[in-house]
Amino acid sequence: MKLCFPVAEDRGINSKIYGHFNSAPFFLIVDADSLETETVANIDSDNPATSCNPFAALKGHQIDGLITAGMGDSALQAMHLCGFRAYEAQSENLLENMEMFKRKELPESLVQDSAAQGRCSDGDDTADSGSGSCGDAHEH
Repeated sequence: MKLCFPVAEDRGINSKIYGHFNSAPFFLIVDADSLETETVANIDSDNPATSCNPFAALKGHQIDGLITAGMGDSALQAMHLCGFRAYEAQSENLLENMEMFKRKELPESLVQDSAAQGRCSDGDDTADSGSGSCGDAHEH
């Protein structure tokens, strides 16, 4: 079973889960049985000048689950269309979340309609307004 985690830096199974799926610098794919890892940069391998493209970065990888601390509705819907299921991390500790996944204790991520609820910006809010913005800088 292979699980995918967004990470800021590759420290193998000692990596910490990055807080925002789309803007994670890397994805760590972990074989839950052997604990072997593979690091995937969050870029489109066909166009390396682009970053923050998890769909292009993960294409072609066999993944049984994404475990993430934060993923917007659009990304979650796109990952579902790609055949990936996402789960909500319960801490930043990768191994802890992997064990919880194996025991079926991680909740599956559900579309929350965040933009309509005012929890995430739809891109029309100004930085000064403070309304609807999730506050992520989306930088590496």
